[in-house]
Amino acid sequence: MKLDPIDPQEFTRYAAYQEKKRTHWERFLDKVKPRSAAMRTTVLVLSVVFFSLFMSLWFFWRTLYLPEIQQHARYLALELEVLNNPELRMFHNNAEVDIEDWLKNRVGVEYVTDPKEYPSVREKVIAEFFTNQIEAKLSKELKIDQATVYFQFKPSPRIWVQTPEMNGNWVREPLKTYANYSPELIFGWLLGVPLISAAIILTLVRQLNRPLKRLQDAANSYSRSGTAPYLETNHGPQEIREVNQAFNHMIYTLDQTERDRRIMLAGISHDLRTPLTRIRLSAEMMPDDDFLKEGLIYDVEDMDAILNQFISFMRDGSDEEPQDTDINMLLQELIIQFKPLDIRFTPQQLPVIQARSLSLKRLIGNLINNAKRYGAEPIEISAQADDEQLLISVADHGEGIPADKIADLMQPFVRGNDARTVQGSGLGLAIVKRIVDIHEGQLFIHNRAQGGLEAVISLPLKKQQSDELLNSGPLGKIKQSLSEHF
Repeated sequence: MKLDPIDPQEFTRYAAYQEKKRTHWERFLDKVKPRSAAMRTTVLVLSVVFFSLFMSLWFFWRTLYLPEIQQHARYLALELEVLNNPELRMFHNNAEVDIEDWLKNRVGVEYVTDPKEYPSVREKVIAEFFTNQIEAKLSKELKIDQATVYFQFKPSPRIWVQTPEMNGNWVREPLKTYANYSPELIFGWLLGVPLISAAIILTLVRQLNRPLKRLQDAANSYSRSGTAPYLETNHGPQEIREVNQAFNHMIYTLDQTERDRRIMLAGISHDLRTPLTRIRLSAEMMPDDDFLKEGLIYDVEDMDAILNQFISFMRDGSDEEPQDTDINMLLQELIIQFKPLDIRFTPQQLPVIQARSLSLKRLIGNLINNAKRYGAEPIEISAQADDEQLLISVADHGEGIPADKIADLMQPFVRGNDARTVQGSGLGLAIVKRIVDIHEGQLFIHNRAQGGLEAVISLPLKKQQSDELLNSGPLGKIKQSLSEHF
């Protein structure tokens, strides 16, 4: 009877979701949109801030600045008409008043004829936006083709006006009310508001996303090792606390289910071993010439081996604490354990890593057992380290297996055709794969060019060492304490 504990059809919906094709528009949006929620929120808020700034500028321009500019242009037109009209006279207390002197003393308007005092006209992008409005209004009021208006900000704010009938001369008027004009204040308002808003939003969003990051780390931890810390439910926003409470309840339910499975398996194993022991004793007491004796003993041993593999599969080592592990010493112990097998191993310089020693020993022991049962001696074991990974290899000199069957062999209760006459339950490589996943590593199985099957275990090395150095330093301790507090 073939055992299929996991129906492949159960993953149909998940696979369909993972393989769902995305449209061109969705792919384009993925490239344009920021990936993180913090940046998306910041961009959204900054868009609102810039839109508010634009609407504020537009509102003040249409309701305050433009009417004021047009009104001032009208006053300038009247002043220019008075200055340019030689027939216009002004009397005060029956005495004629000089118009130019009166305008200079009362309004500050001067008619400048000295070329040394003329302004050095140059382009000013922002100022010309306002002077163009005055020029258009002056031309309309004076009924001329073109008027030239120039703003001078230093040493004191002034406005210069020139019309064709002035013959190159200028009229200047002081702008005393513009003395309080501050370009720094304007640029501070235009740039400071978005920058401060962005800093505040980034801070708030990162604070809101920190519980989500903890939830992500806890979920990834449970996926990798089968254990996850319980999340805080007494602090933070109500929605986050409810999500954390639901996650904690899920973890508790999964842990309870796992404990129930282990208890059930332990009970089944204990209850089955008692009748198996009686059967084994009965078989041993049978006459030696009974042809059923050997087969009965073989079946009992096979069932006992299957029970042992069930227990090993359930006890994957997730409850074992990582500790400093010397891989060379661990492999030497396995070679002694599997004597008199022909196992060839040459130790190399390897770093001490953090690992679950007993689980790792069980992992490599299962690979050696598979090489002994389904392959051929000698069995070659090697271990080497590079910058990021520790590679452990177990290879045999057997016939290998078809390449299209390799992935299936790592599923529980799946066995190769050549292995069905050998004792076992098909859990050996499944146990190996489960322990490798707990160590956040990878398992690669392939046929060797010179013959035989090779299993390579890749364990992360650089991440472990960098994490140890980071956590051991003062900055790491401060970061860890701040993370725990906030």
